[in-house]
Formats: sequence, structure tokens, C-alpha cells
Amino acid sequence: MTSHFFRRIRVMPLRSVLWTAAMASLLGSVFACNRLLDVQAPSRVPASILDDPSQAQLLVAGTQADFECAFASYAVVSGMMAGELEDATLSAGRWDYDRRTVQSGDPFGPNQCNDGSFLGVYTPLSIARYDGDHAVSDLQGWTDEQVADRHLLIATASAYAGYSLTLLGEGFCSAAINVGPQLMPPALLDSATVRFTTAITEATAAGASGSDVLNLALVGRARTALDLGNTAGADADAKLVPADFEYDATYGSENGRRENYVYEQINKSPFNTVGQQFRNISYDGTPDPRVPVVFNAAVRMFDNRVGQFQQMKYTSIDAPIPLATGTEARLIVAEVEGGQTAIDIINSLHAAAGLPPYNNNNPDSIKAQVLYERTAAFFLDGHRLGDVNRLGLPLFPATGTPYPSDPGTPGTSAKGGFYGQTTRFPLPDKERFNNPNIPSGTVPGC
Repeated sequence: MTSHFFRRIRVMPLRSVLWTAAMASLLGSVFACNRLLDVQAPSRVPASILDDPSQAQLLVAGTQADFECAFASYAVVSGMMAGELEDATLSAGRWDYDRRTVQSGDPFGPNQCNDGSFLGVYTPLSIARYDGDHAVSDLQGWTDEQVADRHLLIATASAYAGYSLTLLGEGFCSAAINVGPQLMPPALLDSATVRFTTAITEATAAGASGSDVLNLALVGRARTALDLGNTAGADADAKLVPADFEYDATYGSENGRRENYVYEQINKSPFNTVGQQFRNISYDGTPDPRVPVVFNAAVRMFDNRVGQFQQMKYTSIDAPIPLATGTEARLIVAEVEGGQTAIDIINSLHAAAGLPPYNNNNPDSIKAQVLYERTAAFFLDGHRLGDVNRLGLPLFPATGTPYPSDPGTPGTSAKGGFYGQTTRFPLPDKERFNNPNIPSGTVPGC
């Protein structure tokens, strides 16, 4: 697990009263324009307190805090749409994710990242993106004499803004930036690439202290390049990342915004259960320890099913979630290059996991095995929906199957409907109806 100097700030609650008031004021103008949600003007802390060189580190730490909350929410909500998780509630507002019938007015659009069982995604990611861009703008106007570690701060804020846009590009039909026009996934991913490039440049300028953020941005740019079909660029960036690199999103128990929502929505409160396809994953007869799932017969879930399939990848409310890893970089290389390079990477990962070696040099088999490795390595960390969309993976249960479809855990007949084929979140109504640069008659789906 990597460490970086922002982790040392985490001992102070960034979502304290002071921080909430300051950020509300700072973000008030953009929310007024975007009308994503109503924000009351703070009464105690003026926005200018953060638009000051002495507060630069706090400004970037706030970007990190908002991104980490959004990221954990995305891991859960996108996990339902991608089949990693099933809904386990009687709340019809959540069924659309699991059923793949998401509507533009569903809670993913306007809600915050810690709104109970109705976690938001679009607004939290948009806030984190704005935070990062705003911090970079301020930092670029200040000098090295005014701000210690200025290059590293710019790199870090740019990287978080880049990852916010990456998730929007991978998981949404479209989005907008700063009340701008409707942007389709390729444009969102291009925008993410620009921010990762800035992060790479600035982290390089920071020298040794910027190595973690440099690798974070390299993985991010390789990821967006792969999404955009730029395999040469993806391969080149991924090869620069050390195999043992890991950069985590951090979580804690001090308040609801700091919780690991994967753990909170499954292990702490039974809002979800692990999806059928992910309950008994094994390779060549050996259970894959990268997808640890146990059945707890004592749990009664909120939809009255008795028994829950629980994930054990994250074992506490403060467990970190990997954001970028050397494993991801190596699997990008494996996917792009194939052949013996891919076989060697696969077997290295298998050796580390205690799995039997892979021995098949058929190109189609290698391709399928790389996908399996991604499925296992990136379980419940926000990658699966992007892979479903990028690779056109088969949907399970198939479109048209009665919902729910879980013969192993009966008792869900109160739900109903049929599984759909939506694998991207539509443009939320809050954006469509309130952004003057997007006609209200715009079709919100893909």
C-alpha cells in the first residue's frame, strides 16, 4: 500500500463544521449554475479563506475527500448495474440499478454520496471534478514561494479530477462540465486524459516526492487510452508503472462520508448481496482468493430474504479501496500485447494468489483469461461497469429475464419487472432541466 503526504492530514476531520461551511461557500457558485442541488450559503466561513495560498494543502485535501466519497458510492451503485452486487431491499428506487432499467430521475443523479441506501453518483463525481479543477486553477496562479509542494499539489488535484471524469466517461451516457454542453463518453475520457497529462507533468516536476502521484496518473491515462482504443498509448504508459504499485482511496469511521460504502452497504447493513456470478469464482478448481465471498445464513436482508452472500475483500468500515495499481497496469499490457507477455503476467498474478498456472497460448484463450484476471483483481473497486461497456460483455441475467432471478435465495417475489439492457447511467434530469446549454428535450439515455 502506498503512502503519501496527504494521508497525514486525515487525522483531522475534513468534513467538520468548518470544512463543510468553507466548501459550501467555495462551491456555492458552481452549484447555483449547475443547479445540481440546493446549497445554503454558509454563515461562518467565507470562500476566500480557501482561495488563499496558505490553504492550498487543505484545498487539495478537500478534493481528495470529496473524490473518495464519490468513488466508494460509485463502486456500489455501478457494481449493481454490472452484476457484482444485487439489491436486497424493498426500495423500488434502487431496483433500477440491479434490474438495468435506470431512469434519468433516479437518485444516482441528484443525491449525495452518503445518502443512506440511495447513494448518489453524478453529483458527487461532478463535485470532485470541480474541486480538482478549481484547486489546479488557484495553484497555477500562485508561486512556489507562496505554496510548498506546489507541483505535487497540482498533480494530485489534477489526478483526482481525471479519475472523476474517467468514471463519468466509463459509466454514463453523457455529462456536462461547468454548465457546458452535453459531452459524450469519448469527450469525457479525452478531458480526463488532459488532466492526467497535467498530473504527469507536475508530478515529474515535483521529483521524488511526486512518484506515487506520477504512477497514479500513468495508470489513469493508460486506462482512458484503453477506453478510447489507443492501445499503443495505453501500453506505453502502463509499462512505466512498477508492478508492486498501489494507490488507495482511504476511508474511516469518524463520520458517514468517510465510510467504505462497499462494506457499509453489504457487511454493516444488508442493502446488497453479492451477485450470482461472483459467489463461487474459481480457477481450474481452486477458489480464487481475490474474490472472497461467504454465505451468512443468519442475516435477514431488507427484502426479507434469509441468508446473505457477503464480500470479504473489505473487512472493515475503514478499509481502503484500490484506485490504481501495478496489477491494473500489467493487465493493460497483457490485454494489448497478448502472447507470451500476457501469459507471463497472468502466471505472475496466479503465483501471488496461490492459483494454478495458466498454460494455453491460443490468442482467444489468452484474451478470455485476461478478462478473467480483470474480473477477479478488480472485484468491487469500480472497474466492472467500464469493462462491461468497453468490451460489450454478456449481461447476466439476460435482458428480458423476470426480475429478480435468484433461485438460491427465494422470497423476492414482491419486486417484479424484467431485466433490461441499460449499462450506462443516463444524463440526470437535474442536469438536463437546469443546464441552459443542454436542451430539456435532450434524450437522457444513450
